Amino acid sequence: MEAKKTWVSDGLKGVLVVVGGFAAFAALSYLAVLMVRGAVWAADKALPWLYSASEIAILVCVFVLLPLCLFKKARPVAGFAFYAVSFLFGAMLLAYSCLFVVSTWGYGALIVGLLFAGVGVFPVALLAALIHLEGWVVLDLLIGLALTFGTRFFGLYLITPREEERVAGVIHELAGE
Repeated sequence: MEAKKTWVSDGLKGVLVVVGGFAAFAALSYLAVLMVRGAVWAADKALPWLYSASEIAILVCVFVLLPLCLFKKARPVAGFAFYAVSFLFGAMLLAYSCLFVVSTWGYGALIVGLLFAGVGVFPVALLAALIHLEGWVVLDLLIGLALTFGTRFFGLYLITPREEERVAGVIHELAGE
């Protein structure tokens, strides 16, 4: 009699574990869907602001930061500003790509793009634009990519000390100046 009770209770425990596992999986899946929908909602609300901020940032880069690069002492400041602005361009590119993918191919394609650590959203958007022959969207995506990485690498270039500056510093130290 005691052995039957243990067998039944062990079987019941196993069933409860399986049901609990399915419930936990369903809850986590629902939470993931809510997060993806929330990200699309946030991108939809933030894109106009990001676009306006990016327009202003382009003007600042061209009319303030580029002239600052003419002065040797100001180059690191301009470089840091270019580097910081690149993250604004990247956020705009991510939001734009996210909204384009959802409007073109739906949430499934967005989830596939997000599985590649967020960077996959851009290639999925570019692929969708190419397949749907959206030339202006392809151009927007490529300009956003060029702005993001162009300003980032240019900023790093300006921040990084040059070899000739290091050599000149060593020569001045050796000469006692």
